[in-house]
Amino acid sequence: MHNKSYLIIFSAFLCILVSALPCKADPPNAVWTFVVMGDTRDKTTYTMTGVSPDLPKMAEAIAQEQPDFVIHTGDLANGYYTTQDSLVHGKFKAMFRNWKSAARPIYDYQNKKGIPIYIVRGNHEDGKVITDAELKKAYIEEFARFMPQNGPEYEKGLTYSFLHKGAKFFALDGYYAKEAMVVRGYVNQPWLNENLARDKRPFTFVFSHTPAYRVGDYHESPFPDLYSHPKQRDILWRSLKKAGVIAYFCGHIHFYCRGTVGGIEQIVVGDGGADMVEYNSNNVDPALQMHYPATTMKASDVETGYLVMRVDERAGKVTGVQKLWNKKTGKWDTGDIFTLKPY
Repeated sequence: MHNKSYLIIFSAFLCILVSALPCKADPPNAVWTFVVMGDTRDKTTYTMTGVSPDLPKMAEAIAQEQPDFVIHTGDLANGYYTTQDSLVHGKFKAMFRNWKSAARPIYDYQNKKGIPIYIVRGNHEDGKVITDAELKKAYIEEFARFMPQNGPEYEKGLTYSFLHKGAKFFALDGYYAKEAMVVRGYVNQPWLNENLARDKRPFTFVFSHTPAYRVGDYHESPFPDLYSHPKQRDILWRSLKKAGVIAYFCGHIHFYCRGTVGGIEQIVVGDGGADMVEYNSNNVDPALQMHYPATTMKASDVETGYLVMRVDERAGKVTGVQKLWNKKTGKWDTGDIFTLKPY
C-alpha cells in the first residue's frame, strides 16, 4: 500500500508537469489576408467628386473582410481627367479628400484609425503628358506622407517597401524618371535590386500601377506604361524571378485578369469603378499564359470588384478570391478563385 501511494502521488505530479509543458501549437498569425483594389476614379470628365460612386459600398465591403491591410494600385481619383464643368476641376486636394471620405470605412485618415491602406501612384496622380506639379504635390501631401518613407531620396512615400509577418511587399512608382520629360513607365530598378536582397521572406509581392505585360490597349493617354518599355520590363521581371516574387499586382486597364510569365502571376485589378473596357485575348502579350478570364469580356460585362488574398504561411500557399458587385441583387458575388505557391 505504501508503494502504491507513492505511485499515485508520482502519477499525479507527472500529469501536472506534462500539462504545464508548452504544446506544439500552430505558428502565430499563420493565416492572414490582404485586399487589392485599384482604379477607383470616376468614369466621367464632368465628375462632381473625382471618385467612383461605387467606392463607398466597396469600402464597406472591404472593411467587412477584416483584412490586415489594403493595397491600392493607383488612379484613386480623376486628377487631371476633368473638364471645366466639373465641380472639382483642378482641385486635386478636394478630389483626394473625397476619396478619403468614401474610403473611411477602411481607414479614417482624420483620426488615424482603421485598416492600413498602402497606395502607389497611377497616371492620374502624375499627369496626362508630363508631370503636373500641383497634382503631384497634392498627392504627396494627402497620401505619400502616410506611406513608408524608406524609398529612394526623391521618392519618399512613392516607392517603398514594408514587411508583414512572413511577407515582404514592394510598391514601385512608375513615374520617377522621364525621358524628354514625357516618356514614363519606368521603375527605380537600382533601388529595387538593392532592396530585394534584404529581409528575404517566404512570400514576396510587388505592386505598381501599370501592367508589366500588355493585357489591353489603354484608351486615353499614351506611353505611361511599363509594358511600353520591354527592355526595362524584362530587366525588372528577371529581378523579380530571381528574388522569388510570387505575384505582381497592378491596375490601369479597367478590368480584372491574371496570367503568368516565368512563374510570376501578373494580376490586374483595374475594376474599381472607372470606365470599364473590353478584355480581348488578341490584345494580350503572347508571353503571358493567361489564366482568367477564359473568354472575351465586353466592357458592359465587367463589374466593379476587388481581390481578397489569403496567405497561409503554414501551408505555404496564397489563395485569391475575386469579389464582384452584382447590380441585380445588390450583393457581392464571388468571381475568380485561384491558388499560388512560392517557387
